[in-house]
Amino acid sequence: MHFYSLQSGSHGNCLLVESNGTMVLFDAGISGAKVERRLRAVGVDVRSVAAVIVSHDHRDHVQCAGILARKFGLPVFMTETTYRAADARVNLGRIDRLRHFSSGETLQFGHLRVETIRTPHDAADGVAFVVDDGCRRLGILTDLGHPFPGLDGVLESLDAVLLESNYDP
Repeated sequence: MHFYSLQSGSHGNCLLVESNGTMVLFDAGISGAKVERRLRAVGVDVRSVAAVIVSHDHRDHVQCAGILARKFGLPVFMTETTYRAADARVNLGRIDRLRHFSSGETLQFGHLRVETIRTPHDAADGVAFVVDDGCRRLGILTDLGHPFPGLDGVLESLDAVLLESNYDP
């Protein structure tokens, strides 16, 4: 498993995870042009990405989800509550391949299994992710409001964790 932080911070978040040729983007909080350019810099064609998964409705996590869906035909996954809040916040536009999931649900993309975990945050329905390729487990925990029950167990099960803990108003 490989992961590439395309950007992290209050001005945008986007992370690529790849295993055995399956690639998933987590969050889409930067411009579509930046996503395309930064993926190309690591040798990835954006059209080869299996899905975009959004953690919550804040602009720095969802800004270009609609653009990636329309321009490249990528499926976008987020909770229904996150979708409604994000669309009101940033006007996502038409997303033909929009898929809703519920926190606690496990998603499968080729070799990557993605567990979704509800998180405390000032977002509509924030989730964290555990990505498992059968060999390694990566935690993606962004914008945690505070530790939540069960967090210790999640962290203990991981081989690596990406923990975003910044705020710059």
